[in-house]
Parts: sequence; structure tokens; C-alpha cells
Amino acid sequence: MMEDDGQPRTLYVGNLSRDVTEVLILQLFSQIGPCKSCKMIAEHTSNDPYCFVEFYEHRDAAAALAAMNGRKILGTEVKVNWATTLSSQKKDTSNHFHVFVGDLSPEITTEDIKSAFAPFGKISDIEG
Repeated sequence: MMEDDGQPRTLYVGNLSRDVTEVLILQLFSQIGPCKSCKMIAEHTSNDPYCFVEFYEHRDAAAALAAMNGRKILGTEVKVNWATTLSSQKKDTSNHFHVFVGDLSPEITTEDIKSAFAPFGKISDIEG
């Protein structure tokens, strides 16, 4: 088994019901693949709790992302995404540049922006 192939194995699970526990999350996600850990972050603010689920294998994490995103857990539709840890952000974004484009006409789509910037290099993300 490879040590660290650089592929993400940790998922962010957000928009959780306040009744969701780490045990429940591990039970659900372990049905897809063996989980290494689950860390619940319940802030005492108005924000909904969220957690990070770490898998042993990237492919299990990818399968869980596909299977669980948008699923209802205790009546609340959860959001599942790749977790970005500080170390992976440092690794990934050393040669990234953030460009803010404001005051766009409402007719401009994400695709328009992509095609406008595509000649200048790879686009990692566009936030509307």
C-alpha cells in the first residue's frame, strides 16, 4: 500500500442536523468503505454542525462523496465535499492566483468567464 499518493482521503460533511453524532456518521460512511476517523465540529453559534470523515483509501472517499452528497441524514440534506486541509492548500495553491472579476452583467455565465480566462492557464475554481 502506498504511503501518501497525494490523493485526498478526507471528506467535509456539512449542513448536519444537530442530532447527528460521530458514531452515526461513521456507521453510514463505513458502509461505503473503512473509515479512519470522524471529527465533529459543532460550533456554539448559529452555524450548523459539520464534520470531517477520513477514509483509508481515496477510492472509498470518492465513492462516499458520490453516494452521500445530497442524501438526507436525520431529515437534513447534507453537503459532502473534499476537505481542504491547510497542508494540502499549501501544496496545491503555491502557484495559484486569485482573480476577482466584479461588476459583470447578469447574462455572463460561468462558462463565459472560463472561456475568457482559459487561454491564460488552468482554472481551478470559479465562484459565482
